[in-house]
Amino acid sequence: MSDKQNIQLHPARAANNFDIIRILFAWLVIISHAYILSGSKQCDWVCEATNHYINFSYFGVKGFITISGFLIFKSLERSPNPLDYLWKRVIRIYPGLIIVLGLSIVMAYLIYKPENNYFNFKSEAIDYFLNNLTLYHNQWRIHGVFDNNANTAINGSLWTMGFEFFFYLVLLLLFPIRHLKKILMPTLLIGIVILMYGNLFHINDLRTVDFKLRVDLIFELGAFFLAGSFWGMLDWSKMKYENHIFIATCISMGAVIAFKLNPIWLCLSWPYIVLYIGQKTSKLAGWIHENIEDPSFGIYLYAFPVQQLIIYFFKPSVFVLLWTSTIVSFALGIISWKWIEKKILKWKNLFAFGSK
Repeated sequence: MSDKQNIQLHPARAANNFDIIRILFAWLVIISHAYILSGSKQCDWVCEATNHYINFSYFGVKGFITISGFLIFKSLERSPNPLDYLWKRVIRIYPGLIIVLGLSIVMAYLIYKPENNYFNFKSEAIDYFLNNLTLYHNQWRIHGVFDNNANTAINGSLWTMGFEFFFYLVLLLLFPIRHLKKILMPTLLIGIVILMYGNLFHINDLRTVDFKLRVDLIFELGAFFLAGSFWGMLDWSKMKYENHIFIATCISMGAVIAFKLNPIWLCLSWPYIVLYIGQKTSKLAGWIHENIEDPSFGIYLYAFPVQQLIIYFFKPSVFVLLWTSTIVSFALGIISWKWIEKKILKWKNLFAFGSK
């Protein structure tokens, strides 16, 4: 087969659906935030249908966390040493984060309405950048910026970054046993059970624990992250009854929502559904993989400040806010991936010494 024929066939090749569903999850967060940030008395379509029991953002964030647990565990398996694993996590998060924080400060300065003077803004702006860069000391606002918006935060979506990196560090503890599945399987299952138990029976106690991150959210998000890691540990090509499990988990998820049980029960169904669909292939996924690739992280990072800016200048309806912020955020996400994140990832194997 000629090179020309290879080029013609390549775009039509199927790829897995992970890029598609990550973009979808970023959009689900945009949908929920369109209602929240505009100050609407209504909420998104799922929220209304379930009488405020659950919303699109819940599925989006938990979907992101699940895929992260799945893919980061596979990265842990491939990593020849802990430094290589940590370096890949750092360069995946920080380049895009640094740029969005820097641009947010520029944006904040341009619309700043001083309550005192520029020097107060400068101090808060520096704190905003440095505090959010730590991942564990989020600063939501700069006084004089978005003061008249329904929500005064510049980028409320940053709250997940600290949890995400914390789970990377937790997973690193499994490095010595990452290939010992007979030990790893019960370890992950026990972890999931403990996190579920805490959510079901000690959630109020967890909210009172003094820690850099909210411990109740560590238990909630952690259950989905570890579920993703558990399914990532298994060889799906050898899995029996995967289609039957998919049907069972769909029924289980429907039952949890219908009876409005504690949402933590969804960690037993939603992660499998996400990963089952994610590992399926499609020509659309192949096209996205070849042309758009993976802008989901950038979309997620930029959407909140984009929505806040649109509200600040135009006070749009929820519908207009949703679609304008979708277009702008998707464009910025693609730019962030192609010009920043992807280029930095060329350095991902800098510490891959000891690899075979």
